[in-house]
Amino acid sequence: MFWMEEIDLTNDLKDDLIDYIVKIDERITSLNTIKCYGNVLSNIFKKYKVLNDDTINEMLKLWGKKTKLKAVLSKMNEYFKYRKIDFNIYVPKGKRKNRIIPDVITREQLSDVMKDMPQVIRLMISCIFNIGAGLRISELINLEWKNISWDVWELDNKTISVKIENSKGGKYRIIPIPHFTTAELYEYAEKVGSVDEDGIPVGGKIFDFGIDSFKPELKLLDRPQWEYEYTNHAYDFIRHNIINRYFKKIKNKHITAHSLRHSRASELYNVHKVPIAKIQHWLGHTDITTTMIYLHLATEEDSKIMEEVGGV
Repeated sequence: MFWMEEIDLTNDLKDDLIDYIVKIDERITSLNTIKCYGNVLSNIFKKYKVLNDDTINEMLKLWGKKTKLKAVLSKMNEYFKYRKIDFNIYVPKGKRKNRIIPDVITREQLSDVMKDMPQVIRLMISCIFNIGAGLRISELINLEWKNISWDVWELDNKTISVKIENSKGGKYRIIPIPHFTTAELYEYAEKVGSVDEDGIPVGGKIFDFGIDSFKPELKLLDRPQWEYEYTNHAYDFIRHNIINRYFKKIKNKHITAHSLRHSRASELYNVHKVPIAKIQHWLGHTDITTTMIYLHLATEEDSKIMEEVGGV
């Protein structure tokens, strides 16, 4: 293999890069970040035909201080390595911001917040927090009745499972649902008329964020783009109308949608002593170091050990 001096910027390459960022790279969880990266990539591919030292230096002068260009170029390097393409972009190092770990809340704080929520909103939060080690917001949005193993749900088998499809990295995983959340979901299925003659919930997405009325023309013309925009629309609803509205009552903490997943994973490890490998599977992480971040070990486990060790 020889070192390539430049890369042709084709539409196929752009689509594959975006697919890598959305589905393969587990570290990007924010839809706003994905959208921002997509806009930067679109500008690159619109202005330039090839990627080489000259075009890279030019775009750094044009956009380097005003956009997420450096982060996108770093992602392109990761993509080239992933695809075994012998090309590397020199990305000048800037001041690195510390990674912000979301604040976590206790089960008691969460229960207190949920008391003020309408039933369907409360059920959404229950699913995010209770299913497995916590769902990603995109996973809640895409949750479907058919993915839950209703056929084995009975008095002697209250905790059943759900298949989480189209998750990050294009993977799927099967994780448990606690019995009280399953019961709440079934009650909701009856309320919205999603239970068939055999008593089994059926149909598409469980939670409706205006799916039938959202950009029907785009849905017919470009289904992938419609799914992307609908997911963004639903995510914005959750952020503004649920998280920002109800969780502001928790003082001295900045709670985001992702905080619930961090809170669940941290509770499973620190309170219920669930093994890290099991939490990793339930979260859907490929790399266990990502799981370690979710467990907030530096703040809880370290202080517990130090308290036990003591000193002279």
